[in-house]
Amino acid sequence: MNTKMKRIFLILGGSAAALVLAALIFLLTFNVNSYRTRIEAAASDAIGMKVRMNGKMNLKLLPRTVLSFEDILIQNRDADVASVKKAEVEMRLLPLLWRGIHIRQVRLITSEFFITRDRSGGLNVETTERKPTGEKLLFGLIEAEKIFVRKGRLLYVDERSGGKTEANDCDLAINNFSAGGGGFSVTLSLDGDLSCGEVKSEGLRISDIRIIMKARQGKFEADPITMNIFGGNGKGSIKGLMTGESPQYSVDFAITKLRFEEVLGQFKQKKATRGELDLKSHFTMKGKNSDEMTRTLQGAVSLRGQDLFHEGLDLDRILEKYKHSQNFNLVDVGAFFVAGPLGTLLTKGYNFGSVFVVSLGGESTILQLASDWKIKDGVAEAADVALSTKESRVAMKGSFDFVNEKFDNMTVAVVDEKGCVRFSQKIQGPFLHPHIEEAGALTSMAGPIINLYVKTKKFLQGGKCEIFYTGSVAHPE
Repeated sequence: MNTKMKRIFLILGGSAAALVLAALIFLLTFNVNSYRTRIEAAASDAIGMKVRMNGKMNLKLLPRTVLSFEDILIQNRDADVASVKKAEVEMRLLPLLWRGIHIRQVRLITSEFFITRDRSGGLNVETTERKPTGEKLLFGLIEAEKIFVRKGRLLYVDERSGGKTEANDCDLAINNFSAGGGGFSVTLSLDGDLSCGEVKSEGLRISDIRIIMKARQGKFEADPITMNIFGGNGKGSIKGLMTGESPQYSVDFAITKLRFEEVLGQFKQKKATRGELDLKSHFTMKGKNSDEMTRTLQGAVSLRGQDLFHEGLDLDRILEKYKHSQNFNLVDVGAFFVAGPLGTLLTKGYNFGSVFVVSLGGESTILQLASDWKIKDGVAEAADVALSTKESRVAMKGSFDFVNEKFDNMTVAVVDEKGCVRFSQKIQGPFLHPHIEEAGALTSMAGPIINLYVKTKKFLQGGKCEIFYTGSVAHPE
């Protein structure tokens, strides 16, 4: 080997040794905590919220590059949005050369998310569009092979109604995540699997929730969604289209073998009940926030059941008692037995259930129950809402206005075999503080006289009356 070649090998060998020594010194002396402020600023700019990493940070380059954080807090509008006890990010170094981020795995352990709707209707997770204020650390493409969330918890609070929803024991696994190079919702791509042990809200408990998710080219799909709710098996799907001016959504959901006693359990009544119902629903909506989606809500809901038995409450005796004394709200009968979950869960606060206060004991058999609703522009209107017992038939008309959160000319009536009103009561106004029509003094004091007058009037008119109900529930024989 000539002298020239020896010099070349010496230079190459020396350069390699120098690089190895430099890398070794870097690994031994590098302190990722010195970059804490810059990392927090980049993360804050990326999500438009305040990110603080209050615990230790650690970087391991060998055998794989792993960046770990402890005690992470995310805030928006001076309110907590999320906290993570520990996070680990395993990533590839090579894609950084072309300003891409390729992540092998992200693990979030003991994560808590807090969503609050304030009295004005705003959400604490809403952000205004703005340009990043920190250094230009944003990358064109972000990829992650796997993302895991373990032991997650979500808490939602509505300050307007005082309602609270809590999801516990949630695990999330996302595969093949990628986003960047354009609008986030359009470029987002992933396959996900979300499960939660339970969701609790105002006494309602849903368990064994599982959601299979997929996102591609501005389209999002959660299908199937399965859960145990009201003792029945719930199954549905959500599809979203994120392209265009406003996102569009389509929701289908059904519950088979919904237990009647579980619905009654919302009133905390420990009564012996039996019976199964089926619920079907379909909704479409669009909008950038919940208010816009409520205003554009369209669809239908149907709750059906038959031969529902309830021990401890004689509905026929209660209706007979109302006919003479009217000392409780008839609308409770309609909402409690007819509207079912619509009347109790979606009105966010009004306590339908005073019928139990005047219960005379005994038992009830609901021969047939129909609760069909048509929804247009955020208003649910009764299409076919009625029930029949051995002696009576009760029907409901009117609307739930979810845009303005109020009852709109809601009327509950006991009807005869022709569908004519025997007696009725109306409820109007805000869900939380509705106005319930009260019986007048003449009606309560002179019931027999009025009944005689009504019967005489019908006889003179040949039995004609204004038909209130013409739906599918037959009058008892």
